[in-house]
Amino acid sequence: MYGEDAFSLAEEVKRWKFGFTQKHDGDMNLEELDGSEAKIEQIKCSISAAPFLGEKRLVILKNFLGSHKAEKLKELIPLLDKVPESTVWLITESSQPDKRSALYKALTKQATNRIFNMPKGVGLETWLKHRAQKHGGIIDSRAASYLANKVGSKLWQLDNEIQKLSLYCGVRAITAEDIDQLTSGGIERSIFNLTDQLAKKDHRAALRTIRELQEQGNEAAYIFAMIARQFRLMLEMKALSESNMPAPAIASKMQVHPFVVKNTLNQCKNFTYKELKAALNKLLVLDRRLKTGQIKLQKREEDQYMLALERIFIKSK
Repeated sequence: MYGEDAFSLAEEVKRWKFGFTQKHDGDMNLEELDGSEAKIEQIKCSISAAPFLGEKRLVILKNFLGSHKAEKLKELIPLLDKVPESTVWLITESSQPDKRSALYKALTKQATNRIFNMPKGVGLETWLKHRAQKHGGIIDSRAASYLANKVGSKLWQLDNEIQKLSLYCGVRAITAEDIDQLTSGGIERSIFNLTDQLAKKDHRAALRTIRELQEQGNEAAYIFAMIARQFRLMLEMKALSESNMPAPAIASKMQVHPFVVKNTLNQCKNFTYKELKAALNKLLVLDRRLKTGQIKLQKREEDQYMLALERIFIKSK
């Protein structure tokens, strides 16, 4: 099991563990191994061990493929043919494994593979409906789209918000007004507001916004990456729009929510193509200078990072 949707993967592993412990009277025959630390011999012993006072063992190996180089991965291949009938061996990866590795190729032939892709567009709306139902709530497609646009695509945060909204609304359907009242919105909304402030040349408000984002616990490097992403989205969408591509086609091509396309295209009107390209270039230059040590990050790295970012805004006045 692997994929970018870490939330759903974690939920599925939790479901497996719960199902196993219910069926086999507890977790006596359940073992979890950290693939970054477990030795091959330890893994071999775990999967070959006989169940203790039971019929089955569940062995979960986490992040082995993503923790080792190709030669190390090959050492696991011979074990695939030695898994006894009494052992259920579950291998999970929190990142995309290297599909070129011999181990990955062997697993695709010998194991049942499940890939967890992030839900997008209508798929995300459906996901939100299911999560609301799980938490005893009701949300329609319109409100689900509104929530996704307001909070962003982070499933952990969306699940927390939908749980809170379901509890608040009870048996009635969740509305946009409920979402506005209870949901503060994610970093995506703040970054959107930030670029609006830059378009209006309100640099004082823009600087205040990035400081608020930092005070909320967002790391400077992440804030930087999200700002760069927003300018890249605006640049790409403006280019596609000017080539007469309709908004639904842009959403499909870029694999983003239609609300994101609609709002971003409106925001693009405040910038020329040249301004967007120049802004993104400045951000890329800053990123390169930070990563190559041309800008020194010493004791207070976070502050240094934010100061470097703020200089871009100040110079663009």
